[in-house]
Amino acid sequence: MTKPNNFPILPNDENILGIVGGGQLGKMIALSASKAGYKTHLYCPKGDNPAEAVVDKITNGQWDDYDKLVEFSNEVFCATSEFENIPSKSLELLSNKTNVVPSSFVFRCAQIRSKEKEIAIKSGFCAPKWFLIKNADDLISSIRKMPQEGILKTNSLGYDGKGQLKIDKNSNFFEAWENLGSVECVLEEKLEFKREISLMYFKSLDGSDGFFPLSENYHENGILKKTSAPANLDTKIATDLKTKTKKLAQNLNFYGVLAIELFELLDGNILFNEIAPRPHNSFHWTLNGCNSSQFDILVRTICGLPVKDVDCNGKWEMTNLLGQDINNMDLYKDQNYILHIYGKKNVKANRKMGHYNRNIS
Repeated sequence: MTKPNNFPILPNDENILGIVGGGQLGKMIALSASKAGYKTHLYCPKGDNPAEAVVDKITNGQWDDYDKLVEFSNEVFCATSEFENIPSKSLELLSNKTNVVPSSFVFRCAQIRSKEKEIAIKSGFCAPKWFLIKNADDLISSIRKMPQEGILKTNSLGYDGKGQLKIDKNSNFFEAWENLGSVECVLEEKLEFKREISLMYFKSLDGSDGFFPLSENYHENGILKKTSAPANLDTKIATDLKTKTKKLAQNLNFYGVLAIELFELLDGNILFNEIAPRPHNSFHWTLNGCNSSQFDILVRTICGLPVKDVDCNGKWEMTNLLGQDINNMDLYKDQNYILHIYGKKNVKANRKMGHYNRNIS
């Protein structure tokens, strides 16, 4: 990405912020942009798009509708994507006409597990033992090198536990390969870990940067259920993680907000899991727990406004509301539960319909 020099970009009728993707993250980005005085233009396919309710303009188009993407890019000073599985080719096309933050290169790395592991290791992070799997023969030879069972994951397009399965030396390798679509995969060592923590780094186009406090995450059935923050971690270890994160950002030529999921092992070692170059579910607590949320900070980074470390006001807990939880009346009776309902039309089991934050200090 070529960094423009006309910073900061201040709100006016001509400086319209483009949001790519119409989900709940897009909605919350638009709300923060509006609060800061910026108008927003949304690009997404037709569908159940909660972000459409809060933006100033909507363009409905497919990710490969290049004529509509060009029209969209001509109307915004910058575009940011709300999820990492938007085709990088679409983002590359946008970047020919406008700034894309984070860049299409960052998203391409995040979309391919093997690439993000390689760049994380290059930046100093340790990762679980892993192998690139291109066919069933690769799987057979690689599983023999695993000390215990592993997790087979598609090399791209997997999230919330989808596109992955457990496997060991006694598994039917051909069946496992076919169950994941016979596509390129990575085989990862299955770890016994104490907890998952996530880190969020951000860097503005003016060059300033910072971190949010760490989050500690709890999953059920492969889906994030709860996050508590700030997570307790030895100061030296936390400082080391921040140093590696800044190196990773440098290697990616990164601007925007970047979430990194990490495993803390039983022996205290920290291993890299994956990155998300966008606002992240595990930092939704910042909407109430910090003076500036992750969405507020993203808007500032895009516009080249100065940023710095963000502190929280006490101890906070975020709980996801899935389709099966959304009509629990007890949540609506307690005013200590700060509800954020996304406005999705189709309610489905295990679909993220909202979340609530509460101060647990």
